[in-house]
Amino acid sequence: MNLNLENQVVIITGATGGIGGDIAAEFLKEKAIVLCLFRNELKMEQFKSNLKEGDIPVKNLYSYKCDLLDYREIVKTVGDINKKFNKVNTLVNCAGYTKEYPFAMLDEDEISHTLDINLKSPMMLTHAILRIMFRQKNGSIINVSSISAVKKGRGIVAYASAKSGIENFTRTLASEVGKKNIRVNCIRPGIIETSMSGQVISRTKDHIKEITCLGRFGKTKEISKMATFLASDDSSSYITGECITIDGGII
Repeated sequence: MNLNLENQVVIITGATGGIGGDIAAEFLKEKAIVLCLFRNELKMEQFKSNLKEGDIPVKNLYSYKCDLLDYREIVKTVGDINKKFNKVNTLVNCAGYTKEYPFAMLDEDEISHTLDINLKSPMMLTHAILRIMFRQKNGSIINVSSISAVKKGRGIVAYASAKSGIENFTRTLASEVGKKNIRVNCIRPGIIETSMSGQVISRTKDHIKEITCLGRFGKTKEISKMATFLASDDSSSYITGECITIDGGII
């Protein structure tokens, strides 16, 4: 499908992770200009190497080191991007973190850290980028949630609460910025084969056929294809405020 994303400027967080990396790769295949915000330089370099090994063109790939927990640094980075490209067509908030652990045994710092990365950080980045989208009167914001936002799960209380917040952030922000022709949507992945979901996959591998209609774990490409679909005005210009579940039919 030609989604007409060529030369569209796309900012992505979490590109050094499994889902985020595949989203970045999918946008590059569509000839978009992809800007990855990262913390770990070694992981970013490894990601670039993986793209080259996969014969994915990297001439439109740019990277900016940015602490997504520091609002002043976010504003500076967004300012640098605006000066260079003078537009931001799509923001994909994909950076996430979870630690499976009983809630009663977490300390305050761990709870705050989980909420900050999964909820506050994407809100602050979106806040900084909205001025650019207001000026251009166009934009697509895509937040990545998790099936844990709506399904029960042990050891993920803070993470699930943050992801539930992201989904409400998506719906309420969509109602605020729709008149500016800015669309805000959310992707809700199920159990996707990534390093982050290793513990869940290990626990459920013997029961995956029983707990999903399709009887298997998801692939990162099944999330990334939806991201490019939601970014394109050709395919989703009338979709906003939605949380789209991609979970293989978890029962």
